[in-house]
Amino acid sequence: MIRLIRGVDRRNFARELDAFHRIRKHVFFEMFRWDVSVINSWEIDGYDALDPVYLLSVNEARQVVGGLRLLPTTGFNMLNDTFPQLLPEGKRIESPLIWESSRFSIDPAADIQIGPKRISRAIAELGLGMNEIGARIGLSHIVTVYDATLHRHLSRVGCAGQPIGEPKRVGASLAYAVFYEVGAAAETAVREASGIEGSVLEPEGALPIAA
Repeated sequence: MIRLIRGVDRRNFARELDAFHRIRKHVFFEMFRWDVSVINSWEIDGYDALDPVYLLSVNEARQVVGGLRLLPTTGFNMLNDTFPQLLPEGKRIESPLIWESSRFSIDPAADIQIGPKRISRAIAELGLGMNEIGARIGLSHIVTVYDATLHRHLSRVGCAGQPIGEPKRVGASLAYAVFYEVGAAAETAVREASGIEGSVLEPEGALPIAA
C-alpha cells in the first residue's frame, strides 16, 4: 500500500520518513556510492526542503519498504539542477504538466516479488501510485533518474520508461534519465506484471494535491 505524505505534513509522519531517509542512505550512499549528503543515518538534501510529495510503500507489518518523492519541474529539481549531464546538451525539462520523481529507493531485504512476471511489489505499488496521482492532477509525464540495474528489471517486466539520453556513470553505477507517460498504458503494464487490482493509495493518503 502507498502512503502519501506532503512535505508540509512531515512532522506527522516522523517514523515513516525516518525509515525512508535510512533506506536512501543505504541505496545511494552505501550501494551506489553516489556523492550524496549524509547526516548520521540519513541521506537528505536540499530538495527535501522544498516540500515535495512523498510516496512510501508500506507492507502489512507497517514497515516502509521503499519510496520516492515528487516535485514539479517548474522549480528546482534533481534532473535539471543536479544531473543535467543525463540530458541531451542544452536541454531542460520544464513544464507544469511534468513532475519529477527522485530518490526512488527500495529496501531489498524487506521487498518481495509478486505477480506473473515476478516484479518487485514496492516498485509496482510506487509505479501505480505515481500514475494515479499524475492522472488525478492532470500530468502528461513523470521524469526520473534510475540506475541500469533497475532499468533492466523494469525492461524485463515491460514497465521501463523511455530513456531521454544516453546513460552516464554516476558514482559506481550507470544512470538513465527517463520519461514515463501518465495514463492507461503505464497502468496496464504494471497491473499485468504484478497482478495488483484497484487503487494502491491508502484512503487517508488519497486526498487531492494541487498541481
